[in-house]
Amino acid sequence: MELKFTNHTGNLSILKHRSLPMVMTGEFDFYRCIEFNPSMYRKTVSELHAGNLRLSRTDNRYSNLFPGQKLSYWADSSETSRAEIKRWGSRNNILTFWAYDDGSSFIPTVYPRKELQIIDGTQLEFNKILKKLEKHENLTKGERELIDEIADQEPDCLAYESEARKGSMNFLFFEHGFKKLSLREVRLRLGDEQGKNHNRIVCADTSDYAPKLYSYGNMFLPIARIGKDDHYNETDEFKLRLQVYMDRVQRFIDEHNEKGSEV
Repeated sequence: MELKFTNHTGNLSILKHRSLPMVMTGEFDFYRCIEFNPSMYRKTVSELHAGNLRLSRTDNRYSNLFPGQKLSYWADSSETSRAEIKRWGSRNNILTFWAYDDGSSFIPTVYPRKELQIIDGTQLEFNKILKKLEKHENLTKGERELIDEIADQEPDCLAYESEARKGSMNFLFFEHGFKKLSLREVRLRLGDEQGKNHNRIVCADTSDYAPKLYSYGNMFLPIARIGKDDHYNETDEFKLRLQVYMDRVQRFIDEHNEKGSEV
């Protein structure tokens, strides 16, 4: 049985299947849009990305789904993610995050290097549960047991169908799964502003997603200009990512030298 996720670029089959339709694989892209407001100026990409992980509270969407968990909502395309926030009343000033699973990059920056574990909620008709939660309807005993079973499996994320864009997918990430994500780019579009109203910060480039670690210390300035936090490279986050990055580079050099000596 093959994966049918449009944001999956690899050719991997389902590798893991327990009592729930769980897959273990890589080579995914994920997108998240949020409405931009002026308070987000001068916040580094690192800070903005960290804000995508939020504690499930009573004022959050689907707050009763996994109470007490930190969650992050992503989509299979920028179009889907924009449709989702428009559904909830967003205006035209939008910040778009484009992320990928770090473990599938040629040069990872998160250790240990692990594939994503994703529960395919489309096979469980999970959208029925989400619709009930949106309408504040009570769940059945069986639905509650299914939610508990999903939590017991400790997946990285749960895939479900988008209500805002038919035929598309959303992904609800748990905290440990969110930490497996790295950024390809962050794009700002100020649709309510005139003149120079868009810009982007690239955090990884090329088809192999070669990371640009210093970009996590960049920030947006009014109006859609780009600045830099000169002290970001002193943070623990930067040092840890750099350590993983340099370890992979050194391994590649060692492997190349070993092959050369065998010729």
